Amino acid sequence: MTDEFFGFGALPQDLAAKIVADEIGLEFGVHGDFRLRCAIQPIFRHEDGRLTPVAVDGQVVPYRKGQPVAMADFLAEVAAEDRAIVARICEVLPLANVHNIGLEGVALLFKHETHGGASSLEDLSFMVRRLADEGFEASHLICEIDGDENLACVLRAIGMRVALGHHGAGQPDGDAVKRVMPEIVRLDRASFERFCADTSTGRLLRPVVSVLKAQGAELLVEGIDSEDRLEIALGAGVDLFQGNLLEPAMLVGSVFADGPRETSQYRRGECVVVPLFG
Repeated sequence: MTDEFFGFGALPQDLAAKIVADEIGLEFGVHGDFRLRCAIQPIFRHEDGRLTPVAVDGQVVPYRKGQPVAMADFLAEVAAEDRAIVARICEVLPLANVHNIGLEGVALLFKHETHGGASSLEDLSFMVRRLADEGFEASHLICEIDGDENLACVLRAIGMRVALGHHGAGQPDGDAVKRVMPEIVRLDRASFERFCADTSTGRLLRPVVSVLKAQGAELLVEGIDSEDRLEIALGAGVDLFQGNLLEPAMLVGSVFADGPRETSQYRRGECVVVPLFG
């Protein structure tokens, strides 16, 4: 898709000039010597012994001189006065690549960048309108936030669904879940690893799933990178699965396997994956 197709020229000029399309229509961001590429990783729902891709996680990967760079290293080089514009680029980029996902009929999960300020919400409203014009409904956009209930209301007002992110140690914040009422709660890799220490610890995940379901939220876990971790998540009744065992993250424009797959195909021992991004 070209910039004109997505209407980036109608956005503030500072953002429009920072997002461009390559020769095959893949959108990427530009910041100094860096090129910000969009990668996606499928998210699977488990039902009746099958895993079906129902969404993708949109991620931004910085590149310098053709090589991937850790996001923390990239951000360390972003000047304070540029942090807001970079945050807005990172938030809009996955949406600008919706039609480059490579899987039909799936939702897009992306993270809200708090440093973008009020302008980022204007960007999201614009993208929702443009994508709706092209047949992509706002209900297929899932924005992950940290727990701001007012922000959740704003996002729902423009038609998006809301995910609540949980990062690091501890269990999901029950009060935050009650305030935000997210459709999805996501445990990041570090959070999920706590439940994978041993069998007894793994059993603690099931009550977490039960509480969230009682509150109307589904649980998504990152870090399904081995058969053992898959078994722990399946045993706990987790709803949504993400990890390299199932499908590694790849740059937009890559081809992913479509349709459901049997969970039995992953029960063959450890999965060794060569990371795409270092």
